Amino acid sequence: MATGALITGATGLLGSYVMAAWDVPGLDAAPAPTDGPGWDLLNPGAPTDLLDQVRPEVVVHLAWAASGTPAYRTSPDNPRWVAATAELAAGCLERGIRFVGTGTAVETETADPADLYATAKHEIRQRLAVDIDAGRIAWIQPFYVFDPEVGRPAVVADALRARAAGASVVLRSPYSAHDFVHAADVGRAVVTCVRAGLTGQLPVGSGRLHRVGDLITALGVPWEAGEAPATTVSHAEAAADIRLLITAGWQPSSTEEFFRDV
Repeated sequence: MATGALITGATGLLGSYVMAAWDVPGLDAAPAPTDGPGWDLLNPGAPTDLLDQVRPEVVVHLAWAASGTPAYRTSPDNPRWVAATAELAAGCLERGIRFVGTGTAVETETADPADLYATAKHEIRQRLAVDIDAGRIAWIQPFYVFDPEVGRPAVVADALRARAAGASVVLRSPYSAHDFVHAADVGRAVVTCVRAGLTGQLPVGSGRLHRVGDLITALGVPWEAGEAPATTVSHAEAAADIRLLITAGWQPSSTEEFFRDV
């Protein structure tokens, strides 16, 4: 069977927005099959078999250890996703299939070895660096993704629980600034990348910094500074360079709307 665009992780946080926003002329999108052990991408050889059986024109690879699940940062599946992603990217290059992968804001930093998630994201970025830098593949780099609808990240979920209880929330680092970006904007950025044929490193953010406290204020939740356990990882404060995406017609509209009154 042949399909236009194959989307791994199509039911996940970003994948659901990609599927909802898909509007690439002449290129239909289909979720990667997941029913049956033969379609488990974590099995060596499965990514290659998938490409040969589905024969897509484009692969959008979003699947990974889900960030919304408990203990995802220490999941043993993280290094397995490195191998699966490398195999999938190599298989696409060998077959002339466009490959669009996704990283994170922390992928270029050396992580604590105990943090398997960040370590794995760093490793796959290094393994694909030559092909990314040469423009042979596209690499979407979402910055600090949030989504109030599903309570991501954990600090948002904590704030929503406090709001439901009529309480305030204690923030460990309310003045830390990051480039927060709504998951809906990331989904549309992925679609823009495919539609415009963009390749190489593609940072996705709002292009500006907002404080953690601003994120919680925008949810309508009062907060106070304190020594509560950290719910986000602190990294260098920098905004995404989104000029290429903007040139291609994309805007971080959901993010801008969310922070409009803050």
